[in-house]
Amino acid sequence: MDIKAIHLKLQEMRQSFFDEGYLNCQYTQIEALEKDSSPYFIVEIITLYFRDSPNVVAALEHELAREPIELPKITKCINRLKSSSASIGAIKINNELEKANILLQAGNIEGMKEAVRHIKKEHSELRAKFETYFQLMRQAGPTEQAVNSSKICM
Repeated sequence: MDIKAIHLKLQEMRQSFFDEGYLNCQYTQIEALEKDSSPYFIVEIITLYFRDSPNVVAALEHELAREPIELPKITKCINRLKSSSASIGAIKINNELEKANILLQAGNIEGMKEAVRHIKKEHSELRAKFETYFQLMRQAGPTEQAVNSSKICM
C-alpha cells in the first residue's frame, strides 16, 4: 500500500471511530494536543489507558465476587474507569459504565455482573480497533491530524 493509500485508510478508520459511536469529541481534543507535543502523543495516551484500564476492570470483577459486596469499593472502580474512559473519549465504554452504575445503585448485583461483561466487550473492541489504527499510523509515519469539526467539543 502506498503512503497516500495508507493516509486515506487512516482517515477512514479515524472517522469510523466517531461514526460507529466508539469515540466522542474528547478524542479530538487529545489529538489537538498532539500537534504541540510529540507526533505520537495520542498513541502514548491511548496505550496508557489500555495498560491501566484492564487492572481496574479486574478490580471491579474482584469486588463483585466478594462476600459481602462492598458498594463503595465497586463505585470507586466504576468511577475510576469512567473517568479514564471519558478522558480519552471512549463513549461506548462510558455508556456501559453509566448503565452499570444505575444497576449498582438499584442493588441489582446480577445485572451489574452482566454489565461488566458488556464493558469488557466494548473495551476489547475498542482496543482491537486502536491496535489496527496504530499499526497503520506507524506505517504512515508522523502526519498532521485532521480534526473532525463536527465532533469538536464546546
